[in-house]
Amino acid sequence: MKVSTLIIAGFSLVLAAILVSGCAGTARGSKSSVFTNYDEVELVDYSLSKAGALVIIRYPAIIHEDAEEPYFHAFSLNAIGGEVPPANRTKKVTTRIAQSILTKSNYYVMSLYRELQKELPENTVLLSPHIILWDKDRGIYSRPILATEQIPSVLTVDFNVYSYPDTTALMDSPPVTFGDLVTPLFVVQGDRWLQAPTNGLLLSSDPLLQTAWNLARQKANAEIEAKADGTVYNGQRPLVFIAFLNGQGRDNRDLPLKSVGSSRLEVMAVEEYPVEKIQMEGALLQNLSEDYSVDPFAESFVKGVAARIKQALNEVNHDRATFFARQNALARFDPELAIAFLTRSSGESVRSRLQLAEALIEAERKFVSAQSLSIYEGAYLGEYGDKMRQMIEGEYRLLENRRTAARKANAATAVAALALIGAVYAAAASGAVGGIAMQTFSGVLVLGSLWAMSSTLETRAESAQMSEHFMALIAPALERQISVQMEWLESKERISAMGFAEFRNKTLTLYQSRVRSLDQRYEDNCIFSPPGFDVSGRWYGSCRDGLADERGYGVVIDKSGNSIEYLGAARNGMPSGTGGMIARYANRNGSFYFEGTFKDGLPDGVVLVEEPGGRARIREFRAGKDVGNGAADQLQPLTF
Repeated sequence: MKVSTLIIAGFSLVLAAILVSGCAGTARGSKSSVFTNYDEVELVDYSLSKAGALVIIRYPAIIHEDAEEPYFHAFSLNAIGGEVPPANRTKKVTTRIAQSILTKSNYYVMSLYRELQKELPENTVLLSPHIILWDKDRGIYSRPILATEQIPSVLTVDFNVYSYPDTTALMDSPPVTFGDLVTPLFVVQGDRWLQAPTNGLLLSSDPLLQTAWNLARQKANAEIEAKADGTVYNGQRPLVFIAFLNGQGRDNRDLPLKSVGSSRLEVMAVEEYPVEKIQMEGALLQNLSEDYSVDPFAESFVKGVAARIKQALNEVNHDRATFFARQNALARFDPELAIAFLTRSSGESVRSRLQLAEALIEAERKFVSAQSLSIYEGAYLGEYGDKMRQMIEGEYRLLENRRTAARKANAATAVAALALIGAVYAAAASGAVGGIAMQTFSGVLVLGSLWAMSSTLETRAESAQMSEHFMALIAPALERQISVQMEWLESKERISAMGFAEFRNKTLTLYQSRVRSLDQRYEDNCIFSPPGFDVSGRWYGSCRDGLADERGYGVVIDKSGNSIEYLGAARNGMPSGTGGMIARYANRNGSFYFEGTFKDGLPDGVVLVEEPGGRARIREFRAGKDVGNGAADQLQPLTF
């Protein structure tokens, strides 16, 4: 039965090879990316806080066994680059392609990590691998395996590679990641206050745009609802790609967009990155398993992307970008200080307590940075990386053979494949083939589909509890003890732990032993009532007679979903003085940001205005009405 099936498959393989020999030459990609022209820039960082990271890179790493079938189905149903015929959605090779997304993303993401780590300050680039899960209510979703996303960060980058599910179309135009071809998908996101008009979304691959926008809006709404309720937001945002597969990007909204690298970079809009099938330099792949001193993916794509990310870091206010993430981090172990933080108080008791708290957050960042480095060493420099390079090299040679055969217009490759099938079957039946050898033979066995995965590169976890241990199989150093030196004022403390939970317990114990009481009481439930709302909101900070007063943070949401966030000075429950305000309207895409002076709850004086699809402008306001251009030297900016 098995022999006859294999022989039938062999003849089908010959036919497939002959049929595609005429179009094999189309399996090519772009030699350069739209990011190629980005010049190298030096990071300029004027931020006052050094607690947070600069970039967190999120990617799909493993999948829970319960999520496999739903993931495979969603992958074939939500194809990028075309529609897969129903008959081709359930093929076994389609599931192999879906698995390869995880396997290859684990590898290629390390090129981006290494390049940013090399260019940015030490311990400021972190990895956040995700596990794909499923339940009947949520469908497929992902959550982080490590505690990386609890660390404040200026930017987060979602990254994965992609291949079209239908193998019968792979030699044509659809996106593919195989051999020297890589199709990257990624999203660059920050906090809602980083770029309020887009809820912090800066850049997205075109197919993921709507999903990325929806997730950014949902997260912003969830965060301000938590603030309005007096709670701490502890939600976990799924990977954009997984949410896309789960159908969270179906509605078509008119979004504020701009093209990558355009002259409209100052416009408050999302950069739309087109799908690119990058073709890496073949000369760097011919002997990749032995010599990977020059990274072909970095040369063709990653260096340009890293330059764009560094440019984005230079364009934004880091303290503004991480302000609320730092406040959330403080709230986890010192709620009283977290409220005082929103007042931006310069009092000595707040300042000294904040210095210690931020030193602990910085220590946590260094701990996660050590974990990230361990993952990189395993997934790129270790055995996993070695096997991936062997596989990529084998895939490249296979593609080159097919391209050559196509140019010569003969079926010799197909005939050779049939002979090799017998050799693979004999070796597999006798148990004589395994590991890399099986992986190499498999690449020939599925010549018609171009896909094979070795069991040694499996990315499947049998339980969610095993996920961190599973990552340790890829990166054995994750299970080692990590030591971090924490520096605070004139003192130094070395903290060692096997895992993040143990490390956090030790930092919390240290914090509680050193903390000082605050000189002033700060409230978290005073009345905040800006004009135009028939409901009262919540104020965090200083109060007088139950109303917002002096510096703090206020939020209000009406029954229609319209909301206002305000950080700054207040009087009689309304914005008054210097501050920043985000106004959201339920029937509008994006948000409006005002920064400058306010009076009786309205912009009054010189104000910076940011709106979706427009450039940032400095305007003059009187009692909430725009009366013309404002003088830049008279703007009173908000200090975060």
